[in-house]
Amino acid sequence: MKRSVILITVVIFVFVLTSHAVAQDFYIGVKFGLSQQKTKFEELEAFYTTEYSTVYGFCIGMKFMSFGLEAHYFHSDHHLIPKEEPPPELSIERFKLNVIGANILYYLPIPVVQPYLSVGMGTYNVDVVGFAKDDSIGYNFGVGANIRVTELVSLSADGKYHLVKFNLNQYKMDLKEFTWYASVNFHF
Repeated sequence: MKRSVILITVVIFVFVLTSHAVAQDFYIGVKFGLSQQKTKFEELEAFYTTEYSTVYGFCIGMKFMSFGLEAHYFHSDHHLIPKEEPPPELSIERFKLNVIGANILYYLPIPVVQPYLSVGMGTYNVDVVGFAKDDSIGYNFGVGANIRVTELVSLSADGKYHLVKFNLNQYKMDLKEFTWYASVNFHF
C-alpha cells in the first residue's frame, strides 16, 4: 500500500509540473462502470462463473498531439461462485481488487468524437476475503471514445481487458477482467 501511495504522489506531481509545458490538455476524471471477471486457480482446476460487479475510480491525464498519458485507480468487489464444488481450502466467497496503473493512449484523428486505443500496466492488489492477499503487476489494453461537452468538461467511455496472475498462499490465481467505464473529465 505504501508503494501505491508513493506511485500516486509521483504521478500527480509529474502531471502537474509538466502539463502546461508539454501537454495540450490536462484533465482529472471520475469513472464508474461494470467489471466482468473470469477467475481460476490453475493447479486445482477450480473455475468460477463469470460475474458482473460495479467498479469505480478516478483518472488523471494529459494529452499532447495524438497521444495521451493517463494514470488511474479503480476498485471492484467480486463474488466468487464456483462452477463445481471447490476443495475445502478454496471455499472462498469474494475478493476485492484495487488497481493503480498508467496507460498510453493513441487518439485517432476524427473530429467531434475522439476514439482512442490504450495499452498499459499497473499494480493490481487482490484481497481474497478470509483467504489471502497479494500484489502483482498486470497489463491491460482497450478502446474508448471522448466527447468534449464544453471547454472544461468531457465525457468518456472505454472498455479494457486486464490480464494478471496472483500467488495466494501456494495457489496461483489467474484473473482476466473486462471493465467498461463511463467517466466525467474536468479539463485545465
